[in-house]
Amino acid sequence: MRKLIIIISIAILPVKLFCQDSKPFLLGINPAVTIEPTYSAGSFDVNIFPLVFEYPIITNLDLRLITLFNYGFRNYGSALINVGGELSIPYYVNFSKNKPIVPSGFFVAAGSAFTRNIYYNHNNLSVFLEPGYNFSFNNSFALIIDLQFGRTYFFYDDGTGASGNHFGVKVILGWWIK
Repeated sequence: MRKLIIIISIAILPVKLFCQDSKPFLLGINPAVTIEPTYSAGSFDVNIFPLVFEYPIITNLDLRLITLFNYGFRNYGSALINVGGELSIPYYVNFSKNKPIVPSGFFVAAGSAFTRNIYYNHNNLSVFLEPGYNFSFNNSFALIIDLQFGRTYFFYDDGTGASGNHFGVKVILGWWIK
């Protein structure tokens, strides 16, 4: 429980750090469902604490943090499976000469996700590229849709490892806070 409180505190820390700045930041959710080919029929994971924080670093370049708390629904033994986070750096392609109030439009991001599989006792590290589009409505609400392509590395507690392809579809709903 103490680890969970520490992880939640770390996830909320960026909001407190950047609230005093004049730049807008995105606070949102990333409802995610994961279905892997290795899962048994009817098994899936749901991110139960899908907090998203995005902050513009410089013009057209942002920093995005996402919390990952995947609860696995299984035929037998449903439980909290993965705990971790994701960091990506989206670059927004802006062809106009006007600087937008909030980032929007097409972007390409490099990213990485680290999770601890507390159920099966191993660490996961994913590295990926993600092209996507940020639909901005009235410079306040955002709908972000993107695809992730990359690789996931599994580091098991017994010292063995494995890797596999990574593919993900992401939908983020958020609000730009000024």
